[in-house]
Amino acid sequence: MDKTLKLQQRSIFQNKNFMLLLIGQIVSNLGNAVHSVAVSWFIMETVGEGLSGTYMAIFGVSVLLPYIIFGPLSGVFVDRINRKKIIFGTDIIRGSLILILGLLVYNNFYPMISLFAITFLGAIFGSFFNPAVDASMPNIVEEKDLTQANSLNGISRSLTWIIGGAISGFLYYRLGIVGVFVVNGLSFVLSGISEMFINIPNVKKTKEESSTTSFWLDFKDGLKYIRSQKTLMKIMVVALFLNFLINPIFQIIFPKTIRFTLGMGAREYGIVNGLFPVGAMLGMILISTVAKFRDNIGVVNFGIVTESILLAGFGIFLLPSILSVLGNMSVYFIFCGITVLLMICNSLINIPLFTALQRKVPDELRGRFFGMFNTLTQGIVPVGLGLFGILSDIVSPSTIYLGAGISSLLIGLWIVFTPDFKEIME
Repeated sequence: MDKTLKLQQRSIFQNKNFMLLLIGQIVSNLGNAVHSVAVSWFIMETVGEGLSGTYMAIFGVSVLLPYIIFGPLSGVFVDRINRKKIIFGTDIIRGSLILILGLLVYNNFYPMISLFAITFLGAIFGSFFNPAVDASMPNIVEEKDLTQANSLNGISRSLTWIIGGAISGFLYYRLGIVGVFVVNGLSFVLSGISEMFINIPNVKKTKEESSTTSFWLDFKDGLKYIRSQKTLMKIMVVALFLNFLINPIFQIIFPKTIRFTLGMGAREYGIVNGLFPVGAMLGMILISTVAKFRDNIGVVNFGIVTESILLAGFGIFLLPSILSVLGNMSVYFIFCGITVLLMICNSLINIPLFTALQRKVPDELRGRFFGMFNTLTQGIVPVGLGLFGILSDIVSPSTIYLGAGISSLLIGLWIVFTPDFKEIME
């Protein structure tokens, strides 16, 4: 423990535990970036335009449903079990499942059913991984380095998505979907191996707290804490609403727009998909370099409002009167620019807000809080995926983008003028 603290007092880049966690996530996120783009293209090419929205919605539900089912309980396990074992164990298991998926698809064993089933199983273990990482970050870095650590973690994720998005189209056509599954599966296994060497201090528990009979008491304590924090509850409501709108749009509407409305191929989709993390990285660099900037509430409010306006911008340039004048390729390049700006704003929202949550929630409750937070904010997404999956097959994308942008702006203005929101950012 003393050795860990000594490391933490140095530069964050000399913190072995943080760097191992960072490297592990870089490797697995690179595989995930390639995997995400390739799966979207695989579904669209397999089922065609008419049913692609529905099938992509089913895929999205397969990813998110386990978080709803297991998320609240996973936080209790994170607060009771060695977080290090959860982190590296779930990565290795997920990697193994994806390799099995590659084998099933290679043998043409009900490809779509296999994709949805393995995705669902992998997401179950992911529901334990994410709260463990979120809860462990304040344990392996000093409080003064927490904003920088979250920014660096986000920057690394963005870089891997840039690289993964850029090469995904090439790998998909050169290796096929099976090759992409092998790359992603191995990336998770390698990530898990690197995470075995992380030293994460165990959460201190009394003998009573460690017993099996207190499991549900721990769960209820987590719920009681969240209900007692009005500002946290309000943040969850806002996050839930925004996830309902934005997550399905970029999982379903955006790839269909690139493929069918603008008539672009996998290469162009991979490029624009890679620009999302470019914008996110630029925003995180901005946050990281001004980590001591005091007007966090102003930054977050600006990000929410501007992000909503940019989201509506996608719809404006898809209006037939504008699209016919500018042409598909010009609108595609405009989409690239909006994408970068939108993700800069997204980083201005997420990093200060997430850091504030990590600081506010006590260590012994942090796993339960983030487990519940992930569940509540992601739980609405399958509903959004189902709705937008159906809408994408019957409503024009410009209408969807405009409606989502206006709705997002309204919720943004509501949070801007909510005094309670300031408390969590102070």
